[in-house]
Amino acid sequence: MLSYSFNAQALAFLSALAVPALAQNGAYFTMGSPALVLESLDPLLSPGGQSAHVHSVVGGSAFAPTMDFALTQTSKCTTFGVTADKSNYWMPALYFQKNGKFTLVPETSPKHKVYYKYGKGDNTPDLERSEFPQGFRMMAGNSFLRSDDGSFGSAGNQLNWQCHSPAGQTATGFPKGYTSCSSPYVAGLAATMRFPECWNGQDFDKDAPMAHMSYPINQDGMAGCPAGFKKARFPTIMIEYWLDVSQFDGQYGADEVPWVLANGDPTGYGFHMDFVCSLTTFSEEVSTDSVQLNGWEPGVLGQAMKGCNIGNTGDTLDSPQCFAGKVQSEAAKEACTIPAVINQDIGKSGPLNALPGCNPVQPGPGLATKATNCAGGTVSPATSVASSQTSTATSAGHIVQTSTPVSTKTATATAPSAPVSTETGSSNGGSSSGLQPSSVNSTSGIWKAAGCFLDALNPRSLGNQPEWWGQQITSSNCVEYCDSIHAKYAGTENGGQCFCGNELINSANQPGKCTSKCSGDAGEICGGSAHLSIYSLDGSVSMTKRTAHHRHSRHFKGSPLDK
Repeated sequence: MLSYSFNAQALAFLSALAVPALAQNGAYFTMGSPALVLESLDPLLSPGGQSAHVHSVVGGSAFAPTMDFALTQTSKCTTFGVTADKSNYWMPALYFQKNGKFTLVPETSPKHKVYYKYGKGDNTPDLERSEFPQGFRMMAGNSFLRSDDGSFGSAGNQLNWQCHSPAGQTATGFPKGYTSCSSPYVAGLAATMRFPECWNGQDFDKDAPMAHMSYPINQDGMAGCPAGFKKARFPTIMIEYWLDVSQFDGQYGADEVPWVLANGDPTGYGFHMDFVCSLTTFSEEVSTDSVQLNGWEPGVLGQAMKGCNIGNTGDTLDSPQCFAGKVQSEAAKEACTIPAVINQDIGKSGPLNALPGCNPVQPGPGLATKATNCAGGTVSPATSVASSQTSTATSAGHIVQTSTPVSTKTATATAPSAPVSTETGSSNGGSSSGLQPSSVNSTSGIWKAAGCFLDALNPRSLGNQPEWWGQQITSSNCVEYCDSIHAKYAGTENGGQCFCGNELINSANQPGKCTSKCSGDAGEICGGSAHLSIYSLDGSVSMTKRTAHHRHSRHFKGSPLDK
């Protein structure tokens, strides 16, 4: 009897820790995920360049500095057990701070546990919830917070941190009162954050990233969404971020908080998460400056929300009412990784003297400020030696490495559904400043420099498909590759990117803006930040201007939202 009593208590303890209160009601499913990559990228808030701090990224392997619909379709694998989810989610990495040194904290199983909740309080599906529309993006949290500003609600509602030990210390920010986060049943320090789920129908705005979404005022149906946010109610996404802090046991006292997030936050209140996903279930008219992303395969999530009740009924992910035929092994998830494209020491090989990037520790309690004068500055986007290989997928969905550049072009961008007017002109552009070669030999002949041109990014001026990403790029190997796939133009960008295309969209000749050294030859210039060093056979380029008629409208035809 004593043994049975101990096991029952242990099971109750484990269950209470492993399943947050939010997830214990209604229909839901969970997916654990290892990291896809850790690096300073954020295609939502810092598109096309290096982000302010290091993130832990999970999801589809097409994650990149700038993302669009066509690129996400090239994902060869995903870190999730459900292969239909190639969305990306990311959050700041955690560091242990002691004696002026910062040690990167490793993740621990289940690492990133993602909950999708779509049921009502009586454990039946909430049929008023919708899939995410094409182009949908959102955030949760505020990187600059250093105290509870009242926006989190009660602990466990939108954000909480928990030291998973028998004492079970929990707080909205980093908790105190422990010297170890270990127990016989479950161990680790974990952040739990919930995304908003009520939408006003507007697009994501990086200058006001929370403006288009709201948290519900009660649980069930559209009635639970506040006024002005009743265009759609999406499934609740909640993520637990699990961290292994056992190596630091005994190195801090119960009244100390030794943790600091990658954004310089020693309080835990500045934790935040980003999510990019869209479904092609809806026909959508979008503005030309919106990023279109596709994560979930069309219809898969919507079908699962009707009957997948893993939460309280014991269904498994591969059951017919959930994701039969779309579930992969733990080994396949772990094998899905991509190389970093930012050449930056984030602390994988040992403690750092400062947080990566420009992130001085700011304890608050007022809002943190964006630092701009750190000693040593920030690291510019460039490819590291470790990232000189290309990730490709085997038939089993595993990632292997190859030193031969390969095309990632597996899908083409869909034509915009909004009416588009075009104006086409021609420009010679002139020679760009710096060391851009004036000509490059290739199979079809001598390609000539057309000049330095703006990359409009959304969509990209040479098209939405990065042919090479994370390679040792030079002017010659980029031209050779684009020539081999019969593209009219070749363009290098940001030192380590190569794009190919047959037209240059929404661009302009901007001499002097291409200043990035080629990652494969520091004596050459390969474009610049959001600027392309363009080559063509005759040294000229035809520019196409596109203007969307429905620049600010987002209308979904033939969907439940078309009301």
